Formats: sequence, C-alpha cells, structure tokens
Amino acid sequence: MATTQESSRPKSTLSPFTFVHAILLMAGSGGNLLLRVYFIHGGSRLWLSSLLQVAAWPLLLLPLSFSTKKFNLSLSVYSVFAFIGILWALDCYLYALASAFLPLSTSSLLISSQLAFTSVFAFLLVRQRFTPFSFNAVVLLTIGPVVLSLGEGSDRPEGESKGKYILGFLMAVAAAALIGFIFAFMELAMRRGKVVQTYAAAMEMQLAIGISSTVFCLVGMVINNDFQVIPREANEFGLGKTKYYLVLIGDAVFWQLSNIGLVGLVSGASSLFVAIMTALQLPFLEILAVIFLHEKFSASKGIALVLSIWGFVSYLYGEKKQSDKAKKAALQELVTVA
Repeated sequence: MATTQESSRPKSTLSPFTFVHAILLMAGSGGNLLLRVYFIHGGSRLWLSSLLQVAAWPLLLLPLSFSTKKFNLSLSVYSVFAFIGILWALDCYLYALASAFLPLSTSSLLISSQLAFTSVFAFLLVRQRFTPFSFNAVVLLTIGPVVLSLGEGSDRPEGESKGKYILGFLMAVAAAALIGFIFAFMELAMRRGKVVQTYAAAMEMQLAIGISSTVFCLVGMVINNDFQVIPREANEFGLGKTKYYLVLIGDAVFWQLSNIGLVGLVSGASSLFVAIMTALQLPFLEILAVIFLHEKFSASKGIALVLSIWGFVSYLYGEKKQSDKAKKAALQELVTVA
C-alpha cells in the first residue's frame, strides 16, 4: 500500500504491526540500563551519551534495501521528521543529564511522567479522544510513579552534590515534557502527510530522525572536544577499555531498537499508546535496576508495578471493545445494504 494515501481503516492497537514495534520498544530498555552503566563506571561525556541514543540508524539500511518501494514518503514529510530529529537530539541530551546524576529507578520514574504531558499535547494537537478505559489507564499509569516517589527515601548517589541531583531531577522532567510534545507532533505530522503504516515507512521516518539528530549531536561533540577525550575515558573506565567500547556499541543498538519501536507505534497506533507503552517500561526498568545495578526493590516499586500492568491491561481491553464495536457496526451496515 502506498504511504501517500490515507487509509480508510482505523488504526488498530492490537495489529501485528503495533505488536512488533511494542516488542522492539520494550527490548530497547537495555539502552537505559547501559547508559546508566556508562555513567556509574566513569563515563562523563554528555554529547557522546546523547549520540549513543540516535547514532545506530545505519542498521536500518539493510532491511530498507529489501523494500520493494524506495522513498515511501514525500519530501515535506522527510523535512518535518528531520526537524523532529533535532528536537529528539535535545531530548536525548536532557535525558543524558538526568542519567548522569540520578539512579536509573529515579530517572525512569520521572521520565514516565511524559504520559501526562503526551495526553495534554495529544488532546491539543491531534484531538485525541479518551474512552473510559484509556482515561483509566492514564490515571493508573500516572499514579504508579507518584506512589513510587512517595515510597522512596533519599536516593542521591554518594558523593554527588545536592545541586547536581536537583539539576538531574529538573532535566528529567524537561525531557519528559519535550518527548510528550514530540510524540503528539509526530502523530500530527503523519496525519498531515497522510502516512500509512508500513514497516518501510516507519524505518524511513526513523532514518530521517536519526540522520538529523546524529549530525546535531556530532556538532555538540566537536564543540566539547569529546573525540579527544574518548581514548582517555576508555582507559580509565571502571570495567576496562574493552568493555567501555562494548557498552557504547550495545547502548547504541538497544536505543535504535527503542527508537524504531517508538516511531512505528506512533504510526501504527497513536501518540497516547506510545506514551502508555513507555510508561509500562517503568516497572521493567525498575527490575533491571535491581538485577544489574543492585538498586533496592521496595514495596512501593511493587505497587507501581501492579498499577502499571493494571493500567496497560485496561487500555488494551478498551481497545478490544472499541475494535469489536467497530466490526459489529460494519457488519450491520453490510446487512442493511444487502
């Protein structure tokens, strides 16, 4: 199906297209973990860590080479997504700052607040309609992080100044607000550009984002002399020089899985569903932080996990009811016509 034609069929959250990209998004959670590992063991370059979140876009060239139709998108859509790439790079920088100064569990908690920001922007930009089930999901997935924050004591890393901790806190909230806007703006761009969900189109949109955001981050690295510092940082890395480069490569690959998942979900479902999926990452990241970074798993984290799963199930149940209702209406219409 050409991507320059509007589809007459409604987007389905339960389609194989969205399922595949949801799996990619969840698998990409490893990027959050490895980014924190980078900072814990001596990494300090913010523009480099921002680049890691966007630089693996060349991995898309191989699957795109098998596409029967090249250049599925119009030039105007490519231009818009190149601009989104710049915003994406800024968001990566804000998240890198948060990851440098905050534990993974705390930064993930604050980033998950993007659900509230996305809900507002989705309503303003794309007139997102809320069903009782989707509203319930937003409430539950928002309450989860609140419960988690109330149940946690001071988690400021040892030796870190209060000022840096507060800066990380503020940068995480700013990153959540910006990504909330990006999700909604991306959906608006897809609607205006009449982009139909196909795997090739999703990868091409991510390609445009990846190229522009990579160039933006590379400029930041040049200005901050990151390329000169990387060899010294590798030699001083707590896990060793070899593992330093393995962490960088693995982090970039995981983030690319997450990025293509995000773009595909906006294309195949909606910005709100993307926000719900990223909020669902919170308990998953909490578990990863406990297993690999030895952060404590408290009762509040358990409650947040239950609330997140409950909210997600509520959303999917509502989507299924809406889908069944649409199918029933279409069947009745066919019977009436006959």
